[in-house]
Amino acid sequence: MNTAKPHNRICILTEEDAQNFTVGIEYACATRRHRHYSRPKVEQMVKDGELRWLGKHRRIATYNQARTWMKVYRRNCYGETVSCNMQLVRGGGGF
Repeated sequence: MNTAKPHNRICILTEEDAQNFTVGIEYACATRRHRHYSRPKVEQMVKDGELRWLGKHRRIATYNQARTWMKVYRRNCYGETVSCNMQLVRGGGGF
C-alpha cells in the first residue's frame, strides 16, 4: 500500500530547461535555479491550460506557451538608437 504524501512544492521549469529534461526528481527540491509553486496553484494552472506536467510523477511542470518581454531597438542608418520598445517574444517562462 502506497501511503506516500504528495510533494507540496512543484518545480516550475523554463521552456529551455523543460526541453532538456530527462529524469524526474525523487527528492524534495530546494534549488533556487527555478521557481516552486504550491501543488493547488499548479493544479489550477494546469486546469486553466497555462502549465503542463512533465513526467509521470507530477512533481515538475512547465509553461505551455512561455512568453517574456524583450527590448527591441530601432536604429537609423548610422547604427544610432532611434527608439526602444518592449516586445512579447516566445521563450523565457516569465522568470
